[in-house]
Amino acid sequence: MFILNIKQFEEFNLYKAKQFVDYWNNKYRNDSVKVLISDEVIDYVEELNLGNNLSEQNIKRLLRWKDPIRLTEKILSGPNEGKENKKVLKVIENIDYFNEFRQDKISEKEFKFITEKIFPTGFVWQIFLFHIARPFEYPIADQNVFRAFSIQKRTKEPVDWGGYKDYIDYFFQIAKSSGISLGKPKGYESDIKEIVKKLKNVDNALFAFGQFLRSYGK
Repeated sequence: MFILNIKQFEEFNLYKAKQFVDYWNNKYRNDSVKVLISDEVIDYVEELNLGNNLSEQNIKRLLRWKDPIRLTEKILSGPNEGKENKKVLKVIENIDYFNEFRQDKISEKEFKFITEKIFPTGFVWQIFLFHIARPFEYPIADQNVFRAFSIQKRTKEPVDWGGYKDYIDYFFQIAKSSGISLGKPKGYESDIKEIVKKLKNVDNALFAFGQFLRSYGK
């Protein structure tokens, strides 16, 4: 599942899930994203504000962390440089829905309708809104993790909600088989954060593996 042998790229062996996550998580390289006009590095886990409601600051920083070019609260270049980013404003305007969904006060279907209004054409961004509301149920998505999923499950990369649901199953099979407790924990805040960090390691591994597949060969 993780050995650099082209014949084994498609191997999906859950008995090797922990080895896969440990190996590829160590290959993960991501530039640290800083708070706008600051040297402070955005702390992804802290900004999820687990156990509490998301604040405007949490959401602004998480969006910038996800896509610092297109989802920073201010336009960074061009004729509108310095102006408010309408994409980010749209998210903030709907902050109550995020917290209602986090608290199970609205359904997945209702929240999906909200995310589609916010990002009509941004499927991966829609998923990220689900993720920051309920990170224990909705893993982060991007072209790299979808590429890893596509190769190992021998299927097309997800382009809609049905495909993402299949990716969720794949993601949590790996998480569970690598020894991570699933479901939202009911315990100390430090325990909750630790599980989210472990889930992020799975995401890191799939991201790094997907990048490798792109650079190594098709």
